[in-house]
Amino acid sequence: MRPHRHFVLAAIIQVVAFGVAAGQAPTLPIGLLSYRQRLLGVFDVESGAPIEGARVTDVLSRISALTTHTGTVALVYLPEGGSLIRIEKIGYQPTTLTVEISPSDTVPLTLLLNPLAQTLPAIITRDSAPHYIGPGLRAFEDRRRLGLGHFVSEAELRHHDNEKMTTLIRRFPGLRIFCPKSGMRSSQCWAVSVRLASKHAILGGSCDVDVYMDGVASGDNDLEKLAVNEFGGVEYYAGSATIPTQYNKTGSSCGVLLLWTRER
Repeated sequence: MRPHRHFVLAAIIQVVAFGVAAGQAPTLPIGLLSYRQRLLGVFDVESGAPIEGARVTDVLSRISALTTHTGTVALVYLPEGGSLIRIEKIGYQPTTLTVEISPSDTVPLTLLLNPLAQTLPAIITRDSAPHYIGPGLRAFEDRRRLGLGHFVSEAELRHHDNEKMTTLIRRFPGLRIFCPKSGMRSSQCWAVSVRLASKHAILGGSCDVDVYMDGVASGDNDLEKLAVNEFGGVEYYAGSATIPTQYNKTGSSCGVLLLWTRER
């Protein structure tokens, strides 16, 4: 027991004694033995203050009574020998107690109730500041609304964050991923058009799709080393008729792939 509890308990005993002296128990009918008016005092465990209005119920008979302003109640309604009682008060942890009622059990009882911790409603805060979107992704959204190419938004990309870019690009129509098994680029993979010809294809080469990274032409078209979780937008244009003017350079007839890095 913490040090201040000793003082609290001493004060409680004085209050119970005062309740007895002040006649807080109801007047007993003639012939009712004095030990039947055994008192119970109910107090706050922290402050030691008496708890008025606590309901003390005989669990078996369901008969109950309320504590007075001194925190006390006479247990005259309990059966001979005693019973199990339940003590309840809003704001406090309910508890049960076995009470003996007999000629040898007359000492007033004290009970300390623990206040219930008050649970406050959850407070949810949201960032009201608008998320910054760079010019590259803003242009991506503008072109996506026009619908002239094939687009994968950030929301969709996030569903494939554990994939490589080559896996995602294979889903575009008219494209295949070329991964040579020998030669200088045997460990690389890049996008190739299967529908269109170019000056490279005419000379016997593959019809490689041009790759732009954040609007800048990339000299490295190896998609195998790119992870989907690095990007916030992907767009593909199959031919010169749909390629945006700024990306429609000479020799782009095999298509253009625009990759936009993720901003958050």
